[in-house]
Amino acid sequence: MPIGNRSRRKALKMFGTVAMGGILSLGAIPVQGTKAVSRPVRARGMRTIRRIPQENGYIREVEFKIEETNPISVNSKDESIIMSTESGNYNPEVRPGNTVDFGKDELKIDKEMFKDTEQAVKSQRSGKDEPDVIEYKDTAILGTVEQHYAQEMRMRDALLAADSISSQAESNPLLAADCSKYTYNGDNPSDRDDLAERTAPINLAWDNGKDASDIQDEMQDEGWGSPWPSSDKYIFEDEDTVKAQDEHIKRNIPPSSVPTQYHVRAYDLSGVDNLEIVGAGHRDPPDHNQGCEWVGIGCGVNWRVSETRGEVSDEWTDVKTKYAGNANMDSASGNYDYIEGDIKDDGDSIGCPPFCPV
Repeated sequence: MPIGNRSRRKALKMFGTVAMGGILSLGAIPVQGTKAVSRPVRARGMRTIRRIPQENGYIREVEFKIEETNPISVNSKDESIIMSTESGNYNPEVRPGNTVDFGKDELKIDKEMFKDTEQAVKSQRSGKDEPDVIEYKDTAILGTVEQHYAQEMRMRDALLAADSISSQAESNPLLAADCSKYTYNGDNPSDRDDLAERTAPINLAWDNGKDASDIQDEMQDEGWGSPWPSSDKYIFEDEDTVKAQDEHIKRNIPPSSVPTQYHVRAYDLSGVDNLEIVGAGHRDPPDHNQGCEWVGIGCGVNWRVSETRGEVSDEWTDVKTKYAGNANMDSASGNYDYIEGDIKDDGDSIGCPPFCPV
């Protein structure tokens, strides 16, 4: 199964101790009376995506030019996390006028699985040799790597402070863990001063004696598989460690000429009690979030996070749904499925690849 090749980053990286290139102080000077904060912000601006055709896929580069920002506050109420934005404050690291570089990914398409649907491959490559440039208005939750991690730990500690939740911490390993409950997109997340974007919630976890490669293999044996490429996203394994996914676990949804798929980025963890793997699952829309880029209308996609969580966990035994406190507006409830059992054997496995449900 093809995966995105890392162009400038390693799978496992440690936080740097020195900023790469320092902190840029571009953009407008804050209005008198505003207060600087050290928290991620909700930013509005222009997202620019460049797709550079390659022989077997394309290179995808992403930038975000900031136009407006509002810092995010986190509070706990009724044993849930409430996030809100503030006016009158600013984050000096994330200023209007700055352009945030999210790096690039080399994405390869498995043409062998599309011998009879060459047009599908061409549509992903854009069918021409020169780069495509797509721009559209968008929002993003931005901050330095250090700010994102600190915000996550504040959210975690606020939840654990509730008496009814703190008593469950031992049986709720993801909530209690030091690892992040979201994934992130950045140019160099190994640098704690790198500006990064918070992306998807973690909504799956395994503790059944397997690693991410085992999970992928067993799900492929049950018919999971997809030829469509995927980019890298990162988690904070702990305060000192950032890593990319170890495996992409996917299931293509017919028709095969349209890249619709369930997709889980799976991350092996080390040294976390009762938690061996975490996963961020979503459903890619019919255009794999590319069509909206082509016409420049924005990509406000419902990623069907909770739906994907159910599709994955239905393949396993001994599943418990728990609360991680990482709800968002893209159908994510803040819940995750904690899997301690084995994969179900329905007796009619077709194997995969090449006989995936495409």
